[in-house]
Amino acid sequence: MPTPSSSDNDIWDFPLSLFERFPTLIWRAGTDAKCSYFNQTWLDFTGRSLEDEMGDGWTSGVHPDDFDRCVSTYLEHFAVRTPFEMEYRLRRRDGQYRWIIDTGRPIYDRWGEFAGYIGSCIDITDRRNTEAELRERENRLSTLLASMGEGVIMRDARGMLLLYNASAEQILGLSAAEMESWDVHGNLLTYLNEDGEPLDPDQIPAMQAVATGQPRAGMLGIDRKDGMRRWLWTNSIPLFDDDSSTPIGVVTTIADITARRQDEEQLRLALTVFRNSVEAIIVTDAHERILSVNRAFTEVTGYSAEEAMGNTPRMLQSGHHDRAFYESMWHDIETLGFWQGEVYDRRKDGTLYPSALSISAVRDKLERVTHYVAVFSDITERKASEARIAYLARHDPLTGLPNRTLLQDRLDQALANAVRHGSRIAVMFLDLDRFKTINDSLGHMTGDRLLQGVALRLSECTRETDTISRQGGDEFLIVLTDVDGPDDAARVAEKILERLRPPFDIDGQALTTSFSIGIALFPGDGTCAASLMKNADTAMYHAKESGRNTYRFFDEVMNVNALERLQLENALRQALDHQEFSLYYQPQVNLASGRIIGVEALLRWFNGPLGGVPPASFIPLAEECGLIVPIGRWVLHQACRQAVAWQAQGYAPIPVAVNLSAMQFRRTDMVATVREALESSGLSPQWLELELTESLLMQSGIEVEHTLAGLKALGVRMSIDDFGTGYSSLAYLKRFPVDCLKIDQSFVSDLIDDPDDAAIVRALIQLGRSLRLDVIAEGTETHEQLDVLRAEGCLAAQGYVFSPPLPPEALSDILRVGVLPGSLIITD
Repeated sequence: MPTPSSSDNDIWDFPLSLFERFPTLIWRAGTDAKCSYFNQTWLDFTGRSLEDEMGDGWTSGVHPDDFDRCVSTYLEHFAVRTPFEMEYRLRRRDGQYRWIIDTGRPIYDRWGEFAGYIGSCIDITDRRNTEAELRERENRLSTLLASMGEGVIMRDARGMLLLYNASAEQILGLSAAEMESWDVHGNLLTYLNEDGEPLDPDQIPAMQAVATGQPRAGMLGIDRKDGMRRWLWTNSIPLFDDDSSTPIGVVTTIADITARRQDEEQLRLALTVFRNSVEAIIVTDAHERILSVNRAFTEVTGYSAEEAMGNTPRMLQSGHHDRAFYESMWHDIETLGFWQGEVYDRRKDGTLYPSALSISAVRDKLERVTHYVAVFSDITERKASEARIAYLARHDPLTGLPNRTLLQDRLDQALANAVRHGSRIAVMFLDLDRFKTINDSLGHMTGDRLLQGVALRLSECTRETDTISRQGGDEFLIVLTDVDGPDDAARVAEKILERLRPPFDIDGQALTTSFSIGIALFPGDGTCAASLMKNADTAMYHAKESGRNTYRFFDEVMNVNALERLQLENALRQALDHQEFSLYYQPQVNLASGRIIGVEALLRWFNGPLGGVPPASFIPLAEECGLIVPIGRWVLHQACRQAVAWQAQGYAPIPVAVNLSAMQFRRTDMVATVREALESSGLSPQWLELELTESLLMQSGIEVEHTLAGLKALGVRMSIDDFGTGYSSLAYLKRFPVDCLKIDQSFVSDLIDDPDDAAIVRALIQLGRSLRLDVIAEGTETHEQLDVLRAEGCLAAQGYVFSPPLPPEALSDILRVGVLPGSLIITD
């Protein structure tokens, strides 16, 4: 038995009545662990009488989740008679559970015999909430740094790295390991000033901010270890201790402005060319009478200044433009004060020449026109040069074939046309076999002649609507439009191989060559230019491995993908039986009040061998093999049950949105399925929202219309998901009983940087308001996007700026409050 201390005896002798008004909750228990005393503070806290709390009665107020742990800890210490401290939730008189810290100490009588325990409790709920909030803020800060487009770097005063984000790693071209060991004075990067001259590390803005204690911003060049030179805009802020004026470190943000600098250099070059070009100038009065001309006017037109004075610029008219042209020109000058364009004028000797002309109206303080100033130049040579430059910028100078830039443009156009008309295209990657041997043995001039001959023969194998491009070296790429299938591409490939069989006569030498050809088809082998070219390139290497002088489709890789797809499908067929599916929920937040007005149910699949399978991988597969019907039914029932569970916990009712597949409409009685889910769960229909795709509505068959009418009759809400990515027909908005439009995240993500996406979002919000439909913006990730959406009058938004999709238990804490932290912050 522990020896009692004097303080323990003092507690025994201390009158318990003096504990009655202590600010802490006081209890006392005898040797049998039965409580025999609670002070008035305890009773006021619990709202129960002393008789209710006596003995074991006090445990009825312990939270069910904490009960076993609390009671077992309590009883264990009665056996060992040592002090204890534990945290648990105790029900307050208003029914709310509060976290308390309970400290118990053994007491002994004056003879040293164990007499029981006395304890005191303090309410620590607010402290725990504060700690949780601090953890949440740290998590949000980490997430913010990770998602920033700008690089963020923190260094100490010596230049050693303390903190960085992923964008900094990408901009600097360093791996994570290199970033960890990066010293500003090291040799991983070479620093440059604005003129491209090497810069001492101590002179870069970050170290200058440390040295001076003042913020520093400016342009900084770096030569990266991968050989690339990048130009950065840096902003460095020194860091101080509260009681020190000496910087302890510096935080720097970096933005890659390489492209902008290149654009500015191009603009400066163009401006220099413009200022040094010879341009003619005419100044007239308000009645268009010429007052003065410069020397370039005489050089361009052949008229002397004396001949021009007193005349009007009509003396230069060529008769090339009609009356309407000049009326439109003067309308702009009178209304806008300026006109610019190209005209054909006539010289004194009668010859015509194209002129780049700008006319400005000069006005006095009373806005009356006093003069006109015309600036023009003979652009005959410029037009010819522009045509040549434009040609060289988009064509290979050796073969005259389209280069990478023009090929990319035409491929993008072909893809857009194929999507619009539902057609197919083929991308062929061609590599000359053993061309390096010819080049090395016979010289580059012979190699160039051979390439020119190859390009000519390729042109004989394709249609005018197809595109042949030289990618560089001995690589060519062909885009075949409007192909019916692989056979069309195969015929072209065979034609090319056959056409290359005859030898080429190069300076009396008979040279033979062949192609290894890889073929990728849209949409089966890729849906974008990059993926199609990559897959065609991969197939070309398979052709080389197969002996050259042949072609291969992207089928070898697709066979591997087919095996993976089969394994995924087999696992998917067992997922429901094995209870591998779960629903996560993402809040939808009212942008005016910040309150949660709904959640969207999102399906997740966690398989043992496969791990977490992305929805983008298994949902299309489920639709393709028909499993989406039973899976969709499970999702619908589970979402309804969860909504009822939240309401049973006392949370304010909110709609739960469930996505529906077009296949569910075709293969099941959707109205009966939804009715069954509502009745079996007990969920009121108004708290279920069904999300429909534009493609489903565009089917607009009579069965679909009847089904939608039946669903609406049940009382459920309906919304159009990913609105704006399909046909976005106003006709079906009017015809079908929808309640809400959900703007696709592809528009929201580029809302700040893309004026077109901003205009689309604005139009969709105005459309929803005009049709009295709710509008929710999906995929909202930044406060800047929130500001624009609020300004445009968008009702609500969902996305990672508020919360990622969460399991039900994690979302319960948020629903208890009803407002997401930070959802009402409005940035300047």
